[in-house]
Amino acid sequence: MNHKVFYFTGTGNSLWTARLLSRELGNSEPVPIISPGAFDGINELDSVGIVFPVYMHRMPHIVAETLRRLPKAGYLYAVAVNGGDPGKVFRFFRRQIRPTGNILKAGFSILTPSNYLPYGEAIQGKALDDQLQSGAEKVTRLAGIVKRAEAYFDEEGSWFRRNISPGLFYSLGYKYIAKLDSSFSVDDSCTSCGTCQQVCPVNNVRLIDGKPVWHQSCQLCMACLNLCPEGAIQFADKTRGLRRYRNPFVAAADIAAQKGV
Repeated sequence: MNHKVFYFTGTGNSLWTARLLSRELGNSEPVPIISPGAFDGINELDSVGIVFPVYMHRMPHIVAETLRRLPKAGYLYAVAVNGGDPGKVFRFFRRQIRPTGNILKAGFSILTPSNYLPYGEAIQGKALDDQLQSGAEKVTRLAGIVKRAEAYFDEEGSWFRRNISPGLFYSLGYKYIAKLDSSFSVDDSCTSCGTCQQVCPVNNVRLIDGKPVWHQSCQLCMACLNLCPEGAIQFADKTRGLRRYRNPFVAAADIAAQKGV
């Protein structure tokens, strides 16, 4: 069987998931969706998996844009990596691929630690280990479903959360994500190391006079904030002093490498 897994990652959870899934399916390393020619030849594959983080019950804008250009695939499935609330992400996924003629055959929700520090620190210690172990076990189960090309969808959460709170807020705010980088700032502990610029998947962060400047094409992946080795980047002054998060099985260099760095 010829399977391929594609991913987009901010702080490593989706890449970790994609690697585990690739291993279970017996294929090579997963492919970043933002790499040139990533989807060449996907019509010849037995399965195509898209692994991505959930933001505002949806997905990063760059993932949505990619889906709207996705070539025709056979067994297409989504793996929504989230901190506990996938919302209506599979419905949103279907809406993006509708013009391409693709059909979403399966949708899986994988719970991983949240990297969105404005809502609080990610779990640590045994709680982190237990959650990642549960996620890995679920990846094994979903790999079996993919190999059998079965139709399957995880629940998307309660109707109230999807549509009222926070669903209504998310539906209104999603289109403004690119400009939310105006809430980022950098303090005096910045050493001008350039990590933030390297890990930004869309080159939205650039060093000017040795300090990061954001250019309003943000994906809100939180890579710049969480992977800064000095913890110098803040978001709306809600993150000062909070522990940063990176998936413990993924290096910052692996995250940067998804755009060819």
